[in-house]
Amino acid sequence: MYRIFVRDLVLLAEVGVYDSEKNRQQRIRLNIELDCEDTIAGAGDRIDGVVCYFGVVERIKAMLAERHINLIETVADRAAALCLHDARVVEARVTVEKLDVLESAASVGVTVARRR
Repeated sequence: MYRIFVRDLVLLAEVGVYDSEKNRQQRIRLNIELDCEDTIAGAGDRIDGVVCYFGVVERIKAMLAERHINLIETVADRAAALCLHDARVVEARVTVEKLDVLESAASVGVTVARRR
């Protein structure tokens, strides 16, 4: 096994259940960890031989651009499911945080873990 990760990815997203969160974007931070089947030795130093973090990020960006999502739990769950589309990913852990919700807290958030 090997683990790839994306740390502190800050994106804009339309997410939230309150009226003040509708029809506007807010900052969210994602941390993604993917436990993958070890294909490194056989990859021959080719990107298609390993799980590509860039592709993971692009799929998540596209998902966020589709429409408003009420819950950050839903964002995390959908992001983890996107990560599992690659059959080499055994487990995906995704943390999603809202950064500008509580003045007295750096962030609020959730972590989900999904296993194949």
